[in-house]
Amino acid sequence: MRKASLKQTIYEELKNKIVNCEIAPGERLTEDGLCELMNASRTPVRDAISRLEQEKLVTINPKKGILVNTVSLSNVNELFEARLRIEPYVVREYGNRIRDDVYANCIAELKEGKADRLVNYERDDAFHQMFIDASKNRYLIMFYRTIKDQVMRYRVLSDLEDRMENSLQEHSEIALHCLRGNFDLASEAMKQHIENSKIAIINYVLQENRDAKNIFSEKSR
Repeated sequence: MRKASLKQTIYEELKNKIVNCEIAPGERLTEDGLCELMNASRTPVRDAISRLEQEKLVTINPKKGILVNTVSLSNVNELFEARLRIEPYVVREYGNRIRDDVYANCIAELKEGKADRLVNYERDDAFHQMFIDASKNRYLIMFYRTIKDQVMRYRVLSDLEDRMENSLQEHSEIALHCLRGNFDLASEAMKQHIENSKIAIINYVLQENRDAKNIFSEKSR
């Protein structure tokens, strides 16, 4: 039991470092380096790396070590295509299940002024999650769970592009439409919000990934 608990702890700590970009996309890691970083033995570190590979956060190459997966345009397009199919839908269909005081609180949080980065990430995550949870559809909830870490990593990266402040304002607009009972407009606002986030991530990829421009030009032909 203690070993399982240690494995879970190392896995969660290492995943958080990758998702929050404390360990940057494209960074190469070694098993020895991770053992030192996590102050752990090889067994829980290897277990964590294996799980992170399954979740598409790292790639293990026996000759080159462990690579933190970069954010490619193809991954961005796939992820945001899925989000655009699901999130505006749940806002329109299930937004009426969320209490008015919850929406009012979302709007009030923005008026409070800027919070620290971690609080902003938590608010951002909770805002999107509440619509998914409101559906009470276990398959939609399960789907969102599978992409949640990638979504969070993209949020962190887009924040590097000064996106977070605009994102929170867009949350407020969505919440205001919902508070007024206009869920069609709220759905359209969510769609635009996700599109804006996608643009921010693409800008990041084009600037930081040397191969991104080639990928982009090939897909545009």
